[in-house]
Amino acid sequence: MILVFDCETIPDLELVKSQYTITQEKDYLIAQEAFFEQEKNTGSSFLPIPFHEVVVISCVAAKENGEFIKVGSFIGKEEQIISDFFAYINKTKPKLISFNGRAFDIPMLLVRALKYNLSLPVYFDNTDKWNNYRSRYSEDFHLDLIEVLGNYGAVRGLKLDVIAQMAGLPGKFDVHGDEVYKLYFDGEYQKIVEYCESDVLNTYWLWLKYELLKGNLNNYKYILQDFATKLPKKSYYQIFNDYIQKEINNA
Repeated sequence: MILVFDCETIPDLELVKSQYTITQEKDYLIAQEAFFEQEKNTGSSFLPIPFHEVVVISCVAAKENGEFIKVGSFIGKEEQIISDFFAYINKTKPKLISFNGRAFDIPMLLVRALKYNLSLPVYFDNTDKWNNYRSRYSEDFHLDLIEVLGNYGAVRGLKLDVIAQMAGLPGKFDVHGDEVYKLYFDGEYQKIVEYCESDVLNTYWLWLKYELLKGNLNNYKYILQDFATKLPKKSYYQIFNDYIQKEINNA
């Protein structure tokens, strides 16, 4: 089975307050102050991995031949989100598909899991030491699209939004990643979930195009038609359906 995944995070405010000079009291202002201090110190406002508290993990389940099964999300408190996601991987042993998942999502999840004493033994199984979840140059267990499309670092600066729009996919059309913490502290959690699901749908479709590029898809048009019929009626439904129909007409 194929599992395309993506995470959304907010700053861990308790950890932020213990490591940064914080003068603000409101949650979103605390986060902004941490971003400002991080940028002042390093040139980038992106906080180190331990400071990322997981608020949702969205996934697309698909068949090995690319056919869409469903899209959904692991939600709740961080411990439950990570625990449920790990349990699913341990049970099903899927092939993981991500965009920058090797550099960010997986390391971040493993680090955050330390807080709750969670386990992901299947990820560390190296029965075949050359072909496992941590084998960088194997596509059998974890295919990171930013790596394979960027030739493992030879092409830098690939952004999901840009490459998606270039390839005829919706990309980011409503919310952007740097808005997630504001939405969370404003109580707009469902909007974050649907944003994360739209990102993982873009990643899934980009993976289809990658398989098409490799000559592995002989039924691309059928897969798209099936994809359209199974999309849930959420905020991203209409724009994805419109783009899918346009792609089908041009295929």
